[in-house]
Amino acid sequence: MRHKPFATLATSFAVLATVPQIAAADAALIIVQSEYESLPDVSGAAQAVTLAQKLEDSGFTVTSSLDQEADDVRDAVQEFREDAEGGDRVFVYLAGHMVGGPRDSYLLTHEADRPNAVSVAGEALAIGPILDVLSEFQGQSILMAAPAGEEVAGTGLSDTFELEAPQGVTILTGPVDRIIRVANEVVLVPGLPLGEGLDGGPGGVTATGFVSNVVPFLPAGDEGRVVIERTEQSPDDAFWVVARTMDDEEGYSLYLEYFPRGAHNQEARAALRQIEDNRANRDETAEAALNLNQAARRQVQRNLALLGHDPKGIDGIFGPATRAAIRSYQSANDFTVTGYLSRDMLARMTAQADDRAEQLEREAAERQARQEREDRRYWEQIGQGRDEAGLRAYLDRYPDGLFSEVAQDRLDDIEAAKRSEAQAQERDFWDRVRNEDKPGSYRAYLDRYPNGLFAQEARARLDQLSQNQQNEAQMAAAEREEQTVAGNQVTRLLVENRLVSLGFDIPEVDGVFGPTARRAIRRFQSSRGLPVTGFVTQETMVRLLAAF
Repeated sequence: MRHKPFATLATSFAVLATVPQIAAADAALIIVQSEYESLPDVSGAAQAVTLAQKLEDSGFTVTSSLDQEADDVRDAVQEFREDAEGGDRVFVYLAGHMVGGPRDSYLLTHEADRPNAVSVAGEALAIGPILDVLSEFQGQSILMAAPAGEEVAGTGLSDTFELEAPQGVTILTGPVDRIIRVANEVVLVPGLPLGEGLDGGPGGVTATGFVSNVVPFLPAGDEGRVVIERTEQSPDDAFWVVARTMDDEEGYSLYLEYFPRGAHNQEARAALRQIEDNRANRDETAEAALNLNQAARRQVQRNLALLGHDPKGIDGIFGPATRAAIRSYQSANDFTVTGYLSRDMLARMTAQADDRAEQLEREAAERQARQEREDRRYWEQIGQGRDEAGLRAYLDRYPDGLFSEVAQDRLDDIEAAKRSEAQAQERDFWDRVRNEDKPGSYRAYLDRYPNGLFAQEARARLDQLSQNQQNEAQMAAAEREEQTVAGNQVTRLLVENRLVSLGFDIPEVDGVFGPTARRAIRRFQSSRGLPVTGFVTQETMVRLLAAF
């Protein structure tokens, strides 16, 4: 659990309280529990700073309690009770973990540890007595509650926070950001009736009890209000002191949010840039301490690609694309988005990538086994390639199948036998067609010899060329990609050795990518469900490196 020193945010209230004012007729109570010893921390502290300033500007005497123990919180309630005596209107803002009990509802103080119905009285503030004070100001009393909404109740208590509004008391309940907006844009707007403001204002807040469409909480103009005399210190300067006291990203960001054109605008932005630079340097130093060599960096890129965060290359160089992939991974896995590796992140990424690789390989093994069963079954169906039609049908379906080399050898034998039987003129014409190997040449042969000895070969080659033309764009793109991924002989040797180790036959491992290597690449791609091109694309390389 994150803890910030109490003095840091308490100073926020103290600074704002230094602005002198004369006695006010209205009283306000702000109790915020944001940092807990045992329960999850919640938001609300920073927003309370601006709310306190707004209330003081509206003429309220503000009693504030931030992350105090139960006894101190009760003292603050007593102080508020005394301030409210003889006043015109009262306002209460409560934020933190809240629970319901059989007789009352409670705001848990920071020492609470999942209280039960017996222990809650010592670890929480009962809200009933506060409602008793508010009931004395019918039509001019508001309670705004921002319960954290988490399950923290023990035996005999409920996480459902429900309050019954006494006669003439308004209760507004909702998330911190919505409650603060309603306070600023509706409740503390002079002359605006609550019913009218809530009807057209920010949503997400539940209103119960007294909600008038006629009576505003603050009167219009200066009627009934106490005029506050202030020193030359403006709200801008006062909040800047708060931001400097906090000296963190939250404080400076809040200053810019409330005073986007404030006098300290440039200083706030410079401080945020310095915080960002310090964080980047810290993150870069932490990554450098990992001492990753080029092989380890390639492994990181392989892991990123396997997990769906494309580094645009597996080269061991952490350029802009790899940094973007790291940021994408960090965002998807709830790490702080920096673009740099940490030891914890590297360990989790490696474990996830290994699991993903194992899953892909299991799927690939199942796919390959299924493909081989279908391949063998079809070979049996066509009579194990005893005739030309069956052989061509097999090669059309499985051009790189288990029996593709046998089928092609038999077709070559059949063609050789036909050649010996063909008349000299037809054979010479067919030789020219085969040498040209163009669609027009095969059509010319079929026009002259529609039932010729090589008609089946001509039609089959025409179909193949047509299919090749359709795949030409994809093949050209894959070939270009291979030049980037595996453009040198060393990488090609790596690919060929990897294929051989996976059981794909390549008689000569020479880094040249000859016909048998291309066939092995196509078979690997088919077994992994990748586009079958015969070229080593980045996706193919990633899967090769992930295979085992």
